[in-house]
Amino acid sequence: MAGLVGWVLLVTAITFVSVATTAIAEAGEYTRCQRAGDATVVDVSVASCDDAVAVATALAAEPDARSEAVLRGVGWSPLRAAATGDRKHYDLVAIRGRAALRIRRAGAAPDLDGWAAGRELLFARGRLVGGKPPPRRSALCTSAFLIRLGGHPGGLSAAHCGGLHSDGGTTRRRNAALRRPPQPGIVLGRVARNLLRTRPLDALVLPVPSGTGRPSAAVVDRGVSRPPWFVTGRARPLLGRSVCYTGRTSGIDRCGRIVRSYPGTRLPCTTITARQGDSGGPVYSTPRADGSVRAIGITTLVFGLLQSMCFTPLGPVLDALNARLVTAPAA
Repeated sequence: MAGLVGWVLLVTAITFVSVATTAIAEAGEYTRCQRAGDATVVDVSVASCDDAVAVATALAAEPDARSEAVLRGVGWSPLRAAATGDRKHYDLVAIRGRAALRIRRAGAAPDLDGWAAGRELLFARGRLVGGKPPPRRSALCTSAFLIRLGGHPGGLSAAHCGGLHSDGGTTRRRNAALRRPPQPGIVLGRVARNLLRTRPLDALVLPVPSGTGRPSAAVVDRGVSRPPWFVTGRARPLLGRSVCYTGRTSGIDRCGRIVRSYPGTRLPCTTITARQGDSGGPVYSTPRADGSVRAIGITTLVFGLLQSMCFTPLGPVLDALNARLVTAPAA
């Protein structure tokens, strides 16, 4: 089974176009709104610019450190904050139902970030320390869906990202973090469950961050330049079905069809290519007009000369864990 872990970094340039509107913005892309308060950029999806401007105005009245409390106070759930390329501004992303907004402000980004599918993960044998360089021989993968396991939240990824010792008894790279290059970022802790220890399922469970500044959401992250997709349920990996996946190396919304099974297994394989680092990423249905997707599987391996992406179906993973998929609230 060919692993997909690796050390490739991507840099994306974003061009902004000014638009002003009070109509409801469509899912999948942001609509530019007028500036408000101290915000230099106000973007919205599946909500009106009036909604977004009201949030920006409320944020301007409070210090950056209170961003999470302000967002919750006006009915939005924070997703994350990320510094821009110039390090003089930051983007703040929040969601409400199937709506999303992005607000750019001057200053240092508040420490606001948490679990979402499609984020970059780091796995290491040694101890991970936020703010310090990753240990040698660490592996990079991608996060998958949010689940509920025994009353507690957990996050899925591919088991081979953690690896197993030769005796199969313990996970080799047992420490994990959400990565914010060039540092480990948010330390998650040790792998909680590794299904490869007992079953032929390439999936593991990680603890997810919690508490102030550590929101978790049932979404597929698409960076700060595009609104996330909202996970509203599950779909079966049927032959011929159109699917998409997101990987930390290949990028967002890599779409194609299920066309075959990996030889000797029941792993569905697709017409989509994958690369090192994409392992563990979420496989989901074609996004709907309202911004929703259905969870289908976890990116596992590549097959053949065309590097076709194959994945572990989500259903057997949830059954083996006796877990349930966490879904986004209704619109």
